[in-house]
Amino acid sequence: MHPSAQAMLVWMSQSDARLRELLDEEAAGADDLSPIGDASIVAHLRFLGEALSAHAAPGDEGLESFGERLPSLLAEREELHAHILSARGEAHAFEAGKQFGEVAGDDPSNQQVIERRVRLEAWFQVFLDALDGARGGEPVTEAVNAWMIERQTQLADLIFALDRRAKEIERDRGGEQAISDPDTVNRIGQAATVRAYSRFALEALAENLD
Repeated sequence: MHPSAQAMLVWMSQSDARLRELLDEEAAGADDLSPIGDASIVAHLRFLGEALSAHAAPGDEGLESFGERLPSLLAEREELHAHILSARGEAHAFEAGKQFGEVAGDDPSNQQVIERRVRLEAWFQVFLDALDGARGGEPVTEAVNAWMIERQTQLADLIFALDRRAKEIERDRGGEQAISDPDTVNRIGQAATVRAYSRFALEALAENLD
């Protein structure tokens, strides 16, 4: 792991209170309060932005102020977000149809997986666009996306590991029945996906922001 990624992960692990604040801020007035709803994703991206700012090189004013400016930068990109969300949704639906046949589009579980992935990807692309605009100079979006595409297995493994760990914690607290409810298992999976994607994105950024 890149040293910068390690430092940011330590910072994030020690700043849980700040993440909870951001989650509460974004949840206020939001319709979807699920772990993988827009409010939760934006809160995690703001947390990521603040981690980047906290570890910006001295004199890098664009990155130093990025975390603070990110809410307004995202708000300025509503049309971009809508465009990316639509384009990514169509692309993933097309790929699912090619891989699994037309029936894939009618399978609720497949629809949920696609929707989660599209929502995360769309917000992160807007985040990257905001980051490139705030920093100036050489854009990092293309390099970060390429890094992440090459390591999709790593992301899948991380999601699985965080999901399994969260279920173990729930089982230790409340016994086997604590994870017998499908809604509970679904929420655990959603939360693990957002956390894993945030960590994966952090590593991609650390590798490509040098």
